[in-house]
Amino acid sequence: MTKRAPPALALRIPRGLSLLLAANPNARVTGLDAFPRSDWPNVRLVHGAFDLMVASGMALLALAAWSGWVWWKRRPLADHPRLLRALVAAGPLGFVAMETGWCVTEVGRQPWIIYGVMRTRDAVTPMPGLVAPFVLFTALYVFLAVIVCFLLCRQFLETPGPVSEPPHGLTPCLHIS
Repeated sequence: MTKRAPPALALRIPRGLSLLLAANPNARVTGLDAFPRSDWPNVRLVHGAFDLMVASGMALLALAAWSGWVWWKRRPLADHPRLLRALVAAGPLGFVAMETGWCVTEVGRQPWIIYGVMRTRDAVTPMPGLVAPFVLFTALYVFLAVIVCFLLCRQFLETPGPVSEPPHGLTPCLHIS
């Protein structure tokens, strides 16, 4: 087989993969092209999920560094509306990173459950009637999610406006003395 040139934006670390795989810079690393195409996972999906996982982690790391810098400068975080907006917007990134990491793990090992021993298609339980409990549990969780959203909205709408000063003896938690 002919070797393809790496993508233009690829980060090349000489002998880096050998060190990572076997702790030996001279270890031989077998590429995906050495395996039959029927044993390949969905490479595009795994690569895209991995990129999204790493991007989410890097964004969270950058936000942590920004927050640390603001804290180090002895400034209250509440005085930085851009930082607060970025922190709120980044809320789902931890879940995104976790789910895409799961996708990398599970899709990346396909089509094998146990490499060289059992394929995924052989491990599926031939259980009829699984649609009914699946639909039932999905409906239950959707129902519970709607109730939680309703209760949270009601709680937030009934809460009085912002408190002008904290209760006696307490200091605001976002201010550093």
